[in-house]
Amino acid sequence: MKKTMRFLFLMLLFCSQSIFAQTKTLKPEQVFGMYFDTFVKQDERALQQLNTYLTPFLGAENTYTVDLKKSNTQEVQSLTQIFLANLPKETADGCKVEAGEYFNALLSNLKNTKYVVKNIKEVKNDYAENSFLTELTVDISFSVPAQISEVKLDDAKKMKTEDLKKYLKNKTEAFAKAGKRVSEQQVFKLYQIKKEGNTYYWNGGPQELVWKLNDFYFKTLNH
Repeated sequence: MKKTMRFLFLMLLFCSQSIFAQTKTLKPEQVFGMYFDTFVKQDERALQQLNTYLTPFLGAENTYTVDLKKSNTQEVQSLTQIFLANLPKETADGCKVEAGEYFNALLSNLKNTKYVVKNIKEVKNDYAENSFLTELTVDISFSVPAQISEVKLDDAKKMKTEDLKKYLKNKTEAFAKAGKRVSEQQVFKLYQIKKEGNTYYWNGGPQELVWKLNDFYFKTLNH
C-alpha cells in the first residue's frame, strides 16, 4: 500500500510539474537561453525544454524534431568530405581519420561559445499590424587558438601524407587548448505572441543565431 501511495504521489508531482512547465511564461532572455543551448551548445535537454515551452502556443506540430547528435555528426562528415575531395586520392585516404578528428574539434570548440545579454528592447514588427518584436543585444564570445597556422588548399595538395597528418593533428590539439578569447555583439530577434493574457516568445527558426555565429567563427579562424 505504501508503495502504491508513493507511486501515485510521484505521478501527481510529475504531472503538476509538467503542467507548470507548459503554462509558465518566461522572460525573453530565458527563451533566448533555450535557443542558444539547443542550437549552439546542442543540448538535448534544452531542446526538450524549448519544445515544452513552445507547444502551448504553437502546437506540438510546430516544435523542433531535429536529432542534434546526428546533425553534428553529419556536419563533421560533410566538412571532412569537402576537405578530402580536394586532395589527391592517396593523401585523402591516408588523412581521413585525422581530418575527421580536426573538424570534430573545430565544431566542438564552437559549442563552448558563451554569451551575455547586454540590452533588451521592444520594437514594432513591420510585417504584421499591431505586432511587436523583442530584440536582444548579445555579446557572443568563444575561444580560438592563440596562433592559427592555416595551410592553403593548394599547399595542402602538395604536402606529403605524413606531413599533412601531422599538420592536422597539431591543429586538433591547438583547438583543445584554445586560450584566446574573441567576441562580437549580435542582435537576436524574438517574435511576440499574445495568448490568454500572456506574452510568449519564439524565433521562428534558429538560422539567424546559427548563421551569424558560424560566419563570425570561421572568419575569425581565417585571420
